[in-house]
Amino acid sequence: MRRQRAISSGGDNDLSLRFAVGVFSQWWKTLVPATLFALALSIGLILYLFEPQYRASAWLLIQDRQPYIAFPEESRTDRDATRKYVHTQIELLRSPLILGRALGQPDVSDTPELKQRRDPVDWLSREGLQVIPKGDSELLEISFTGADPKLSAKLVDAVVNAYFAIRDERSSTQIQSIIMQLEDEKTRRAEGIKLLQTEIRQLQAQMAAKDPALASATLRTSDVIISDNPLKSIQESLSRAQVDHRVLESQVAALESTLDEAPSVPEILVDRQVDQRPEVQEVISQINQKRVAMEQVEAAAVRGKEDPRYTDLETQITSLETTLNALRTANRSRIQNEMTAMSALERQQQLEDLRTQLITQRLIVQNMRSNYDQMVKDLSLSGSQTLDLRLKEHELTQLQTIFDRISDRAAQLATEMYAPRRVEPVQNARIPEVPLETLPWKQLLLAVVGSLCVPFGLCALFERSVKRVTSIEQLQVETSLPVIGEIARLPMRQPVVSASRGANYELGLFEESVDSLRTGLILSHDRSAIQVLAVTSAVSGEGKSSVASQLAVSLARASSMPVLLIDGDMRAPDLHRIFQINVEPGLANVLDGSEKITACINKNWSDNVHVLPAGRLAKSPHKLLGGYRFEAVLKWTRRRYRYIVIDTPPVLAASESMVMARLADGVLLCAMRDVSRESHVRMALDRLTAVGAKPMGTVLSGVPTRQYARRYGSYAYTQQ
Repeated sequence: MRRQRAISSGGDNDLSLRFAVGVFSQWWKTLVPATLFALALSIGLILYLFEPQYRASAWLLIQDRQPYIAFPEESRTDRDATRKYVHTQIELLRSPLILGRALGQPDVSDTPELKQRRDPVDWLSREGLQVIPKGDSELLEISFTGADPKLSAKLVDAVVNAYFAIRDERSSTQIQSIIMQLEDEKTRRAEGIKLLQTEIRQLQAQMAAKDPALASATLRTSDVIISDNPLKSIQESLSRAQVDHRVLESQVAALESTLDEAPSVPEILVDRQVDQRPEVQEVISQINQKRVAMEQVEAAAVRGKEDPRYTDLETQITSLETTLNALRTANRSRIQNEMTAMSALERQQQLEDLRTQLITQRLIVQNMRSNYDQMVKDLSLSGSQTLDLRLKEHELTQLQTIFDRISDRAAQLATEMYAPRRVEPVQNARIPEVPLETLPWKQLLLAVVGSLCVPFGLCALFERSVKRVTSIEQLQVETSLPVIGEIARLPMRQPVVSASRGANYELGLFEESVDSLRTGLILSHDRSAIQVLAVTSAVSGEGKSSVASQLAVSLARASSMPVLLIDGDMRAPDLHRIFQINVEPGLANVLDGSEKITACINKNWSDNVHVLPAGRLAKSPHKLLGGYRFEAVLKWTRRRYRYIVIDTPPVLAASESMVMARLADGVLLCAMRDVSRESHVRMALDRLTAVGAKPMGTVLSGVPTRQYARRYGSYAYTQQ
């Protein structure tokens, strides 16, 4: 688990600070110019395409109520009425009706933002024109933002003017139409009133000729306001009273027929009353308590229902149930008799109440019948002309009331037609002098962020896809081999200096890291089992030659015995440049038989460090390593050197490296920090294992000097 947590810094979840630093250090030569180019290009394009935007605004005032001259509007109790009215005006300003008229003006239609749109009206309605109420005030702002300040102000004024023009036209037309309809209705109803007045005067004249006293009585004002049928209401009341009388008679008769029958009491009511008795309740409570105790004993006892306590409780419950049945039987007949008697008393009382109601209702019917007969008699005495006159006078009153209302409404509309508008302009659109932004800061900020992030993000994605080795924990998890050592980074490629020469700080850390590798290598394995050590890597450029050369020097210095360093990378030799010796004669000459091995080993560099350079290839390295030639070379060197270090070719690039690795006593697999890929290291290890090589561990080279010193510290010493 510790290893899995450690890999999060450099494995599948590489997007950490160390990973970011690694990406930058790996790609800074590309990132810096790419970022600068992206910055210059994006900023230049933004500034080139930038057009200052000017916002022109007009202000309207929407009053809470309609202003009036003489007739105020009725007060509204709906609090949302004003809000709905404001919302309606906002949508009206955005409607195609208003915008279409505004865009019909030539100077407004030349606005650049409108020319770019396929449907300018739709674009203005949805996005271009802003209509915003200002908080909870009565103010409304209409604004438009464009590149031309004059055209922006003209557009806003055109919309406002079109709104008021259409609003006034429609309002005036509507009011005029209503007034005309009201005047027509007044004329029609005035003719009807005159005709009805003529008929009333004729009836009055006829009645006066027959009976002057009766005619004068019918002309009183109080007689005009009557219903259409004077007998209708009393007839309806009399009918309802008679129906109620018949219903009461039926109820009394039905109840009297059941007096001789014994009232029946439902059994369930009797049982309920029996169970309400105190002594019965006490026994029921005891039975319930015993049953709860039985359940507890059954759950807790080992024997369950066979437990003596359970049996005893069961016996007690049986006894209590017998007592309960006896109490119910004893109380049942008495309670049933009591309930039967109570039911009979209630029935008798109900009958008395119904009889009293029947007598009262009979008197009401008789009284209403008497009043009805008297009214019929009075009407018959006055004659049919009197009734007709009263009805016509009532109709005249209704027509006159409607006529007065129509006249009042027409006068109100004619007066208030010239009242102030509810929506008034407060300020027309002014030509804006200052743009909303002098520079497109948001776009510039996005350009800077994008120019920084896009190149780095692409490099980070590439690095994450290739999964480079960044830590010893990651290397150990990928190979399942111990990491024997970390090698500090050399300040620069330079020849190996002699031991008598003082080393600088960074070179000293490099040598110290190699000495630590040598110590770990010797202490972790049997010394006698390791004589030939192959140092290899997955691909070239992973520091194997530097590790092999310095490891040979460290082994010679520690053992004070001769160590042979063989440059097995005959395709791309490197050790001769490190030690500043000739590349030939070398291993290639020994293997092709043109030179003896003693003539090819260079002993000039140090007494204990001898170097066998690679030589120059004249044949394929596969042919040279075929057979037992290289094995014979190793047998000869084993007899004369304590340690033989082989700098092999990279495993994935040159298959001859596996021949050398198989013949060695152990193999060190080198990986370069922030260079080697996980997949390459894993493939190289699989190939070495497949051919029978003996991987001893891995080495992580290229560790930054500061990081190495911070992790392991530095302990300098001075040779006297």
